[in-house]
Amino acid sequence: MVLRRFVFALSALLLIAAGTRAQPPSFAYGAAAGNVTAHAAVIWTRTDGPADVRVEFSTDADFHTVRRSDAVATGPEDDYTAHVDLRDLPPGRRIYYRVATAAAPTGPGGSFVTAPPPSLETPLTLIWGADTQRELQPFRIFEGMRRRDPDLFLYLGDTIYADLGSSRATTLDDYRRKYRANRDDAHLRAFLASTSSWVMWDDHEVANNFDSRHTRLATGRRAFVDYWPIRVTPGQPARLYRSIRWGRTAEIFLLDTRQYRSPSRAPDGPSKTMLGREQKQWLIDGLRRSDAVVKIVASSVVLRHHGADSWEGYTTERDEILRVVRDLRVANVIVLSADVHYAAWIRHPEGVFEAVSGPLAASRAQTARAAGWPGVLWTAADQFNYGWMRIRAERVTLEWRDDGDALLHQIQMTIHR
Repeated sequence: MVLRRFVFALSALLLIAAGTRAQPPSFAYGAAAGNVTAHAAVIWTRTDGPADVRVEFSTDADFHTVRRSDAVATGPEDDYTAHVDLRDLPPGRRIYYRVATAAAPTGPGGSFVTAPPPSLETPLTLIWGADTQRELQPFRIFEGMRRRDPDLFLYLGDTIYADLGSSRATTLDDYRRKYRANRDDAHLRAFLASTSSWVMWDDHEVANNFDSRHTRLATGRRAFVDYWPIRVTPGQPARLYRSIRWGRTAEIFLLDTRQYRSPSRAPDGPSKTMLGREQKQWLIDGLRRSDAVVKIVASSVVLRHHGADSWEGYTTERDEILRVVRDLRVANVIVLSADVHYAAWIRHPEGVFEAVSGPLAASRAQTARAAGWPGVLWTAADQFNYGWMRIRAERVTLEWRDDGDALLHQIQMTIHR
């Protein structure tokens, strides 16, 4: 009897183990593409356990001709996330991809468009926005954004609210849970699979209004990089600022306004910085040298008409950058920003235009703080909204749309050559 019970128990354990082994890894959080250039991209996904992840990709939706990436192992040290490099892509083409493992040969996928060659001037359509708080799911605004079929998406911060909600993040696991909670949203997952994303953090990825001295800066940055399709710069693992070249049409300078900044309470002056010395010089040199028709500066915080946490608290550095644009006569510079939870269109005294959008899904400002100030041409408060931009031939068109995809405002600018 004892032997029979032992054999029965052992058989049951073997069956359970076999069943466990038979379960393929899950990709509950989908896949996303980022850092897309003319010839390369990063594909992000997450498995629910250790796995070797590959990406299959093709220029046709039916995957008749398929290329395969090298395998990337997922493990607990990266919270089972994978960043898979795709290289030698053809420029100016739509690329279809799907993630896979040996046990799950066909996982989730999506598509994106590679940038055109640097010498080619072709139309560009992009969307920018920020601010997604888990408690406001479902994020239905992403459905309208997906239908607009942008070439790329600029996600300008507050991609999570680590310091709000029923629990506040203090450990690396806490921060990672916040990202998973946001990625539970089906609308967000579908949108991320439909285009390429260039993602930058703002304050709520760590804590409200944080600066370079915050004790959890590195922890928040680690979770941020884990959960977005970002290619780490060789030799500079902490660097997040980077540029995007879309042929001759546009160059986008994606700023990190957080990890290098002086405390906002510090008195303004030459030693106070938002960007840090190296990033500021990188931006100035980039604007000076760029031969792109349109130069876009993507800043998670606004230039004027707000408090010390915005560029208003760093006016010496802000004005230095704007003077460079004015004195060198850098044409067609547009600043895209977010953070303030309302939309605005502003012409600054230096001749630079700024387009503010948001929030995508967070608390809405009841009034637009910038309204009524000189140069503020339009505002819209108490609305979920995103910004849309198209650069084509001699014109830049900008639109703001709400979470039902209704048009709130449109402007058109003539490109100066």
